[in-house]
Amino acid sequence: MSLELGWLQPVWTLIEQQPLAQGIGLAAMLVGVSAFLQRDDSRFRWRLCLYQGAIAVHFLLMGASTAALSAALSCGRTIASGRTRSPWVMLFFLVLVWVLGIPGITSAVQWLPTIGTWGLFRTRGLALRLCMLAGGLCWTSHNILIGSIGGSLIETTFLFVNCHTMYRMWRHPLANPL
Repeated sequence: MSLELGWLQPVWTLIEQQPLAQGIGLAAMLVGVSAFLQRDDSRFRWRLCLYQGAIAVHFLLMGASTAALSAALSCGRTIASGRTRSPWVMLFFLVLVWVLGIPGITSAVQWLPTIGTWGLFRTRGLALRLCMLAGGLCWTSHNILIGSIGGSLIETTFLFVNCHTMYRMWRHPLANPL
């Protein structure tokens, strides 16, 4: 029995090829959306870390080991950025991703997920969300190019949710954003 899916056929084919990986990616999306809905930086960072752990598993199952490593390290980076704004700690995470990731890079697209650390360590509030928006554009490109359905939907959704939250933050600033 053949099901006629029309324009959804390529998506269904990817799900059939890697159902566990795609399922984890789609579940991670829910966690990530809840992160980008947060106006409070601490809650944002905590939920972002949970998302990063789940998406690391997704990328590992997709065979994108550099992206998986980057996402896993991002969880540690996110926790550290909530505790310090030190440029040295930021530099440590950048170097760590580059040193560990370079041997696994097989194509230029695998460099895209390493962008975004600066904003987490050096900015807060609306500026932090702008940096995350720039990083999100890179992750969206990466996910589309490797064929990750969940990752592509996640990042596209994050872009819209983040823009909405940025608008809310601009229109109604918190009394004490720190």
